[in-house]
Amino acid sequence: MKKLIYLFGFLVSLSAFGQEQIFPLKSNPYLFSEKVFQERSGATTIDSTFIYSMDTLELPIWDDFSLNKFEQYDADYTDPEVSSTWYYALLDESMAVLHLDSTYCDSTLAHHDTIVVTEGIVDTYTSYFPTVQTINVSDLCNYPVEYVEMNLYRECYTLVDSVIDGVPDPDQDTIFYEPTFVQDSAHVFFVDVDNPDLIWVDHYACHNYRFAVDPWSLGVATFDGLNENGMPYDFGNASAHEEADHLTSKHINLAGKTDVYLTFLYQAKGHGNDPDDQDSLLLDFWNPDSGKWYPSGWFVDGTVTPNEWDTVHWAIPIALLKDGFRFRFRNWASTSGALDHWHIDYVNLKDNDLPTIDNFSDLAISYPINTLLKDYTSVPWDHFQNADAASKMVDEAELFVFNSDNDATNFSDGNLEIRHNGILQGGSPFVLPNAAVGGGWTGNWEVGLNAYPYDVNGIYSYDNSVTSDPQAMFDVKINIASDVGASNVHLENDTNYFQQRFDNYYSYDDGSAEAAYGLNGAHAFLAYEFEAYEVDTLTGILMHFVPWVDDLSSKLFLLTVWEDDGGKPGEIIYQDDYFEAHSPNYAGSKSGFKYFEFYNTEYAVDVPGEPKNRLGVPLTGTKFYVGWEQIDDESLQIGLDWNIDNGEKIWRNTSGTWLQSSFDCSLLIRPVFSTGLNYTLSQDDLQNTGMEISMYPNPTTNQLNFTGLPDQFALSIFDMSGRLVHQSLNETSILVSDLETGVYVVDIRDENGQSLYSDKLIKE
Repeated sequence: MKKLIYLFGFLVSLSAFGQEQIFPLKSNPYLFSEKVFQERSGATTIDSTFIYSMDTLELPIWDDFSLNKFEQYDADYTDPEVSSTWYYALLDESMAVLHLDSTYCDSTLAHHDTIVVTEGIVDTYTSYFPTVQTINVSDLCNYPVEYVEMNLYRECYTLVDSVIDGVPDPDQDTIFYEPTFVQDSAHVFFVDVDNPDLIWVDHYACHNYRFAVDPWSLGVATFDGLNENGMPYDFGNASAHEEADHLTSKHINLAGKTDVYLTFLYQAKGHGNDPDDQDSLLLDFWNPDSGKWYPSGWFVDGTVTPNEWDTVHWAIPIALLKDGFRFRFRNWASTSGALDHWHIDYVNLKDNDLPTIDNFSDLAISYPINTLLKDYTSVPWDHFQNADAASKMVDEAELFVFNSDNDATNFSDGNLEIRHNGILQGGSPFVLPNAAVGGGWTGNWEVGLNAYPYDVNGIYSYDNSVTSDPQAMFDVKINIASDVGASNVHLENDTNYFQQRFDNYYSYDDGSAEAAYGLNGAHAFLAYEFEAYEVDTLTGILMHFVPWVDDLSSKLFLLTVWEDDGGKPGEIIYQDDYFEAHSPNYAGSKSGFKYFEFYNTEYAVDVPGEPKNRLGVPLTGTKFYVGWEQIDDESLQIGLDWNIDNGEKIWRNTSGTWLQSSFDCSLLIRPVFSTGLNYTLSQDDLQNTGMEISMYPNPTTNQLNFTGLPDQFALSIFDMSGRLVHQSLNETSILVSDLETGVYVVDIRDENGQSLYSDKLIKE
């Protein structure tokens, strides 16, 4: 069964401790760079519309959101699975296309008027031109294209004769008009989507790995008050409260099925904003017979306890067990910001089920791993090259794994794999052995959340000699366990991938903001503590400011650098002057950091080799602090990362005394050093320049590797008929052993849907 789906191309802080405040987000950085669904190229035409036709899914349906199973509306005109049709605005009576220069008017314009004036009485006699034609007309504004049969005239003017008191006017007047009906065309593109691994047809709910607390698997779908582009549904209207996000399934074939149940987990708040009592999360069912949505009867409101996971096991009514069934989640929320958060996980629809709640019986990584470095998520590559690499590797890290079985599960050794340019590093893959009993670790996967300790320092350190370039990237893959039968029924959530970047900055954060941090008080100081691997020259600071209710881009702050004074900020070694102060600059993407330069020559010096003779601040020691002195009272709203705790490195001074932060978080502030890389715009600019993407080996029989890719990308493989045979996200090494021998097309796109790479693949 084919179904056509048409898609188009608060003011209250969460908490405060003496001038230090945390705010919910007014926008969603995960969605800023999502590509807008294609429906129209303009406001009045369907020209260049992409129409997606999707096959109906079969049971079972399962998504734990560890992978992205949202349909991607990123087709290009030249893609092999895309076909197209031309539609025309004007057709003749037999539905044949009229000439491209055809124009028509209706009887409101095309007629002959005789105006008779007799002693002040005016009568108008109208006759119509005889050359009326039957024309089928469409405005080409909607799909499917529909036509209306009309009687039209080629004449687009009115003839006027006047008779005044019996005396005809010898001159006939003609009033000309612009044609009302003009031949036009629209080129509509059709995409036949046939990927049963993708479940969801809309992007209003946000797929992410950061917002939930203690998730049962790696990834959730989050509902709030923001649209699919990450901006408020009712921007600037603080009192707006209405239906907000939807998460809608494709059509599903339930014909002939019995005892069908939908099971899922939900959580309120997480690392977001706690829903209020009037907020709610609801479940709807689609009736294929009536073609309408109906409430399922299940909903939950904001009175539930935040941060607790609960399970729903809901029967599908017998009357809906038909081909074409759908279900959707939706929420009611304050629609002026990223507020009133709900998270769902482990969505499962299957038949022949029992009315009791299922045992999930699964092992899954709960939180993503961001780094194998001891203190940072990234450091300058030249600093790492000059350091003792082994001493900088993590030696007391934890991998969080959730066991949703009813009983403790035996631990199977995990694996750690590191690659540089596709080449295995340091003898990897390494075994992550069972740490056995001790230190709070039992040696089993206990029911619930497990914090499994592992030590990388003893087995591996990044090879600081692999390249002399100013950047280096290592692809890391961690797998927790092999198949252990009925206790681990889903294997795709057992693996975590990430890319360890070495650029020219130090970072504590994971690149995403779950909230905003700020200080209240004129001339308040914010200082963020760092300890470099070596003494060097700062050339600027990367920062991610969060858009808030008010546009703060006109507010001034003095960019400031301090040296260390016994473990707290000491003497100022750089500060802006008031004539060249800085202002918050919004990057507008998940990983968008804006670069803030040093201008004050009283402190800063020329740095040889830097772009545009950039000024730098020579450090006096390895420990230093970067931040600002704000001029006004308002909080400037710097991005806050709840997933990594560096609160002891955040310092504030609002009354003459330096105090550490009261929050367990990191800030999206990154000091940049002199390594010759250009950071004048943002981190994203670096990711998109100087990176040559390669695919190898080609031909291949088993594994396919890629180098030079950014952090976020989607990889698709099509056979020569245009059928999608593989899709993955952010994986630089994939297995293609299941593909049949032949020629394929590999297509890689960035998080904006823009093409990064395309080439033929030969599978032997």
